[in-house]
Parts: sequence; C-alpha cells; structure tokens
Amino acid sequence: MASVYLKRVPGVVKFLLLYVVGTPFFFVLSVLVRVACLFSPLRRQILYFVELKAEKEAPGVFKTPEHHQILLYEITSFTAWRERISQDMLNLEAEVFPGGKATDSSLVRLDGSSCRLLQFARAARPLVISFGSNT
Repeated sequence: MASVYLKRVPGVVKFLLLYVVGTPFFFVLSVLVRVACLFSPLRRQILYFVELKAEKEAPGVFKTPEHHQILLYEITSFTAWRERISQDMLNLEAEVFPGGKATDSSLVRLDGSSCRLLQFARAARPLVISFGSNT
C-alpha cells in the first residue's frame, strides 16, 4: 500500500509547486497585463494574441474586440486561478494506480434506481468495466 502513496508523490509535488510558485507569478502577470492594457498600442498587441488563442481554442465564439477584452479580463481574474487550482485538486484526487483503491462512483441502473460501483466487486473475482456498445 505504501507504493501506491509513493506513486502520488510526483503529482502532489507538482501541485504544490504550481500553487506556491504559480500563484504569485499569476498575480504579477495579471497585474502587468491589465496595466499594459491601459496603453493603446500594448492593448492592441495583447488583444491580438488573445484573439489568436481564442480562435484556436473556440473558433467563431469570440468575434469582436469587446469579446476579446472580456475574455482577457476573465482569464486574468482571481476566479480563473482559483478554478484552475480546484480542477488540479480534483484531478489529483481522481488518480488511480494499480493496486490502489477504486473510486466508489455513483451509478444509475437502466430502471432509474441508483447504486454504487463497488457494490459489484467481490473478493474472489475481478471487476471489469466495459465502456461502449457490446452489440
């Protein structure tokens, strides 16, 4: 069981580094970008890069410079950073390793009733989960 916890160490270290080093860096960068947007030539250049990124990530969604300005302020907000940290924490908790515990997810049966995944596990036989169609 100790080996399962040791396999989580790189993920935990990466998360802590991201959080400890990344948070001040994110705030400094956010302030610099927002201050740079006060100057027209810099704002045009920054919004151009935001436009390129937005067109690559979500083609056709952000069409006007106002949309790009809103997107810029959303991605440089504290809320965006907090959501990134929350998502990384969820991903860290969701990691599964051979020999580790399986997550006990909630399932919905065909008749609409609910059950838990580990209700189907037995000590003498493996639990195999198949996604997709078997027809």
